[in-house]
Amino acid sequence: MDQELLVDQPLGEKLIKKGFWLYFFSFLVAPAGYLIKVIISNSVSVADVGVLYSIIGLITFLNVYNDLGLTESLQYFLPRYWIKKQYNYVKTSIYLSLFAQVFTAIIIALFLWLGAPWLAENYFHSPSAVVILKYFCFYFLGINIFQILQSVFVAFQNTFSFQFVDFVRMWSIVGFTFFFFITGRQSIERYSLNRILGLIFGIFVAGILFYKNYRKTLLQGKIVFEKPMLKEYFNYAFWCFVGINVSQLFGQIIQQLIIVILGPESAGYYTNFFSMFIISITLIGPIIALIFPLVSELITKKDSHKLSILYSFFYTYFTVFSVLLAMFFMVLGPESALVLFGEKFVFSGEMFSWGSIFTIFTTFVGFNFAVIAGMGKIKERVKILLISVIVVTIVSLVGLYTIGIYGSVLALGIGYVLLFILSFRLIYKHIQFDVDWKFILKNTILALILSTGLWMIKSELFVFDDMLRYSNLSKLLGLGLTFFLIFVGINWKRTMMLKNEVMRIRGE
Repeated sequence: MDQELLVDQPLGEKLIKKGFWLYFFSFLVAPAGYLIKVIISNSVSVADVGVLYSIIGLITFLNVYNDLGLTESLQYFLPRYWIKKQYNYVKTSIYLSLFAQVFTAIIIALFLWLGAPWLAENYFHSPSAVVILKYFCFYFLGINIFQILQSVFVAFQNTFSFQFVDFVRMWSIVGFTFFFFITGRQSIERYSLNRILGLIFGIFVAGILFYKNYRKTLLQGKIVFEKPMLKEYFNYAFWCFVGINVSQLFGQIIQQLIIVILGPESAGYYTNFFSMFIISITLIGPIIALIFPLVSELITKKDSHKLSILYSFFYTYFTVFSVLLAMFFMVLGPESALVLFGEKFVFSGEMFSWGSIFTIFTTFVGFNFAVIAGMGKIKERVKILLISVIVVTIVSLVGLYTIGIYGSVLALGIGYVLLFILSFRLIYKHIQFDVDWKFILKNTILALILSTGLWMIKSELFVFDDMLRYSNLSKLLGLGLTFFLIFVGINWKRTMMLKNEVMRIRGE
């Protein structure tokens, strides 16, 4: 057992070195999901997009019952077992998670296969849904293996392997999607098949990396059935399961209510609106994936000082990033939808303009929940999610029946604001930190000034025509780069201070 899987590095070194791989692959992986949706949105109807992504939403929700919270439990306990040199527990936890999830996957896949005709007719209102649902039965069987392997990479903060296998999976899906597109096989049945094919490639590469780097070390112990260990492991998994269940309900309840109340076309508009709404999560998500095991490790080592530094650092700099992004898309929501999804989805961009202000909170909700998970406050997280789900459901029902599709924007925004407030209150009770409010206020005012100027000239820059999408794309990218350079220029001294702060953290 001489392989050092959790090297004791300074906090800054972990965030910088591991963050490099997170963001390197993030910028490669992030466009993949959007590219897939762009290809699909430009080759099938709005209603078909609504059907496909509503099915994907349902499958994502059902995956909670497939996972049973064991993936997150494995990520939480694996580094702890390793630090304490409890190698039998390491092997036991891996095998328990794998076997339990495979068993539940078979059960769910069986019910999904038998129930596909009824769901297609009565829920999705589309005969195409039968084939798609049956394709995803095989997805359940494969996603377990992929998630377990990824959990090992996450637990030991192997950001390269974690991001690389996701890169392989996502770009395999892109490849198959593009192949179906150029060969004329443009149907939602074909486009759903590519997710299973991409998963197969991801499992293959992840299996090779696990076998090469972890198999001998992690699986040399014995499988033991000690009651205290099993009770602790499954108790944590249970609350993770409940929490993820409620979390997925929060993420999917609006989509599912829309397809039932307003129909597939409205669901299609909401699908692409939501893709734009989570842009900030897509960009910052990779670093958040590192936060959970990092916080768990720091708490195990009782290093509250570095926890405070981590929180202050994130809130100060990512507040500015989130505000800038929100203001930019508040002005250019329709134009962004035109470039990404085509003229028929411009309405999704109009929805995004109204909802972009709420994206400020999505970044911090992801960060806060990663910290809460690392603290082991699973029950508290469940309570926060449950309260938010109840509020979102009520607002969605009232909003969809009164103001139509815009009710979904309001419900989603209120839900994230509530999640932020409740999660922030919980964390601040345990971690004291300070942020630079002067720096945040100055840049918020700057963002308001720049976005106002952009709003005044945008009608002269963009033409809403699919034939001019490449021209509009170049203008959109140019404006985004200009925004970024202006902020860096005005905050040049602060940028140099940030560099010095990072170097200081590295030395701790």
